[in-house]
Amino acid sequence: MEPKSFLELAEQLSKNTTSEASLRSCVSRSYYALFNLMAQFINENVERLSQTAKDHEMVYYYFNNCEVEDVETIASGLNDLRDERNDSDYKLHLDKFKEHFTVALLFKKASISFKSFENIIQSSKHRKHIVRGIQKYKKTTNS
Repeated sequence: MEPKSFLELAEQLSKNTTSEASLRSCVSRSYYALFNLMAQFINENVERLSQTAKDHEMVYYYFNNCEVEDVETIASGLNDLRDERNDSDYKLHLDKFKEHFTVALLFKKASISFKSFENIIQSSKHRKHIVRGIQKYKKTTNS
């Protein structure tokens, strides 16, 4: 399965403004689309991730310290989306996910980040620079 499928599902869910469960699921799928795209890059170019909850932190830390400013910005957005995903999945008392506008903004943020990351990694020069930055970070942190 491709990560983009989660983004496509999130878009469909975002259009169901009558169901809070759909809107909350949109937030979750939006996050997972971007997370899986970035994790896939690490798996294919740096190392195999552990397939555990720790991967969420590792993906963020690796890209947030890769020395490519645009990618670091995307990583920061990913981390913000993770917080929102956690809220949407676990904090059922929160009302913010009843608002279509809020969910639409989160979906748009994920979608823009997803497309930006795809565009950046199209270039082999950028891919190599990102990998070198991640490897440098790994070396300095002994991870």
